[in-house]
Amino acid sequence: MSLAILFLLSAAPGGWQTFTNSNFIADLCGDDSVLNAATLGGVVILETKPEIRVRHHFYHTDGLGVNRCLGIARDPEGNLWVGTDGAGLAVIPADSVRARLYRAGELPLRIRAVAVDSGRVLLGTEQGVYVVELRGSPLNFDDDRVEHYSFARVRELLSDRVLAIAAGPAGYWIGTNQGLTQVDQEFSRWRAFRRPLGDSVSAIALLSDGRIVAGTELGLVVGDTGGLVPIVTFAQAKAVRDLAVTGSSIYLATADTLFQVDSSGTMVPLLLGDIRSLCAGAVLWAGLGGNDEWGLGLRYLRSGQSWESYYFNGVASGMVSDCALGKDGSIYVGHHSSYISRIKPDSAVQLIVSPLSWAVQVRCDSRGRLWFSHFYPGGLSVYDPDADTWGSRQLGSGDRNVVQAFGLDRHDTKWVFNKSGSVVAIDSLGREAEFYLPELVPPPGGNYEFAFDSRDRVWVGLTNGLEEFDYNGTLFYPGDDRHALHSEGLPASEVRSVAVDPQDRVWVATPQGGAMWDGSRFQVYTTSNSRLLSNNLYRVRVDGGGRVWFLSDLGLSIFDVATGSWTNYTAQNSGLIPNSQSLTGFYTALALDDQQGVAVIGTARGVSVFSYAPEPDSGVSGLKIFPNPFVFGVHRGVVVANLPSDARVRVYTLSGMPVAELPVSPGLGRAYWVPDKTGSGIYLVVASSRQGIITERLALVNRGQ
Repeated sequence: MSLAILFLLSAAPGGWQTFTNSNFIADLCGDDSVLNAATLGGVVILETKPEIRVRHHFYHTDGLGVNRCLGIARDPEGNLWVGTDGAGLAVIPADSVRARLYRAGELPLRIRAVAVDSGRVLLGTEQGVYVVELRGSPLNFDDDRVEHYSFARVRELLSDRVLAIAAGPAGYWIGTNQGLTQVDQEFSRWRAFRRPLGDSVSAIALLSDGRIVAGTELGLVVGDTGGLVPIVTFAQAKAVRDLAVTGSSIYLATADTLFQVDSSGTMVPLLLGDIRSLCAGAVLWAGLGGNDEWGLGLRYLRSGQSWESYYFNGVASGMVSDCALGKDGSIYVGHHSSYISRIKPDSAVQLIVSPLSWAVQVRCDSRGRLWFSHFYPGGLSVYDPDADTWGSRQLGSGDRNVVQAFGLDRHDTKWVFNKSGSVVAIDSLGREAEFYLPELVPPPGGNYEFAFDSRDRVWVGLTNGLEEFDYNGTLFYPGDDRHALHSEGLPASEVRSVAVDPQDRVWVATPQGGAMWDGSRFQVYTTSNSRLLSNNLYRVRVDGGGRVWFLSDLGLSIFDVATGSWTNYTAQNSGLIPNSQSLTGFYTALALDDQQGVAVIGTARGVSVFSYAPEPDSGVSGLKIFPNPFVFGVHRGVVVANLPSDARVRVYTLSGMPVAELPVSPGLGRAYWVPDKTGSGIYLVVASSRQGIITERLALVNRGQ
């Protein structure tokens, strides 16, 4: 077993591991030794002394429920309370590597602001304020009391859309999109400050004398229960992101600038950028935003020094266009940008700059080189990880260079369908052949796929069906070419993805279901006739054991053709990254490494890696063969399981005549056989490996004979 699989099996329950971009930092809390960051890619605990290093990174697979975290606060015992966007409230106990979700169903799924007072947690949501009374036992949720305050219950709250909360000696301050509210610690006396300067109070901080400073789109106000006075008025409306106070200085983060404000209201710009969160002590920390797909990281300022930058180690962008597993055990990820992410077997992430931007698809050739297709400016690029070098191949100019479908066959021939409507093949020597198939229509977008069968026939899915192209083994002689478009019987005309199984059956994914082309017709699989999670399919792959993997808008469905069984993985029952924002096309890519038994699922918010290799069954000797007997017309195929990873499996008659050699999936430890042209009788199944030779008998039964 490789180092990669050993790590994956130990990383998360069920062999799941997550890679996100966590450089969009929504909130910060901590002190001069440990900084805690709530990011759109999970929670990061950062040690800052003697040097900056990540102590731990928490993902949905570690108990957060989702990776999008919006608020964070630490209680006196060191527990972290995390407001998420999609899973409610999570708690990370002090010195723990697992988070816990707080009483699911009692709190809104989206919690924007979190504040901790002695024995109490206050939460700002879109439905008002929630107060969790911990009753002296912060990690025992059963005895807690949860109180909900809304505008309908307390008119002084002004609005249910809570943007900020702060806890002070005189009680609590609540910022909403309609103003500021103050309430005492008994929640009996409420006081409203409608439009203290602007409408939305999006940030609140406590001053050393017990007063508060609050930020609105029009400036800053300072005061207490006796009243609020402006100290800063913006010339133009600004989005106030956060406030922090240290000594006599107020730090104000806006959408484009971090300011230092003194007691007279003078503003001095310190840093340009989309600053989202602040934490001030001996070091001033600024967490930056960016966009949901990638973030700008962390900036920090030590006294007497200049600003420095720190980025959390993750994939270059949350948006994954495609992924592939390399010969070196690394995972290569494209992002619709000039950066390529390489996830190494030890889980370290390396960012590589591509010579061409907007990498759409990636495939690995027999030499371990990674080929990337590009939509704009177009063409192909190739990365050699051993030499750490890049090359590129242009296909022409204009639309001829825009790649809309891409594939790589077993001969290392690159196949491209370009925007001008031509199929281009580039063999391993760099020679180019071009084919015009008039039935093919250039799609409005890209990311369509080629697949190849054992006879070297070429299959491509576009918006008007499944194309079969047989160049008859003569790539540069078009006289014997044959091509046909198959669309009748498809659940939808658009074929987003194509894969070929060991029996040369062609599987397709469409927006309205999956289908299998058996050479003469399509067999359709939908939610109405199977356990498919959803008909809206994006990708299809086939592993060496003959199982068909469908990636849909709801998750992953695996169809074991031999047994007719389905296994479904969703964000609720596995380590798949959740689609907490209900984005269209969230699950974007699927790649399988059958040697290692590893699946990689690309999403719009990161990468999920799943080790599907079974645990070794040391208590069983011999082969597992099922069904045995195999009955023609009843069973679909024969599975030979419990195989060593280097096994070769052959079938013989009792007299020793060879019948078939079966394709083996080393990752699954199994082989798959469809004995459709074999007669009834008793056969010998022989598995040979470095461990020796194992032989078992298999009965094939035809009831009609």
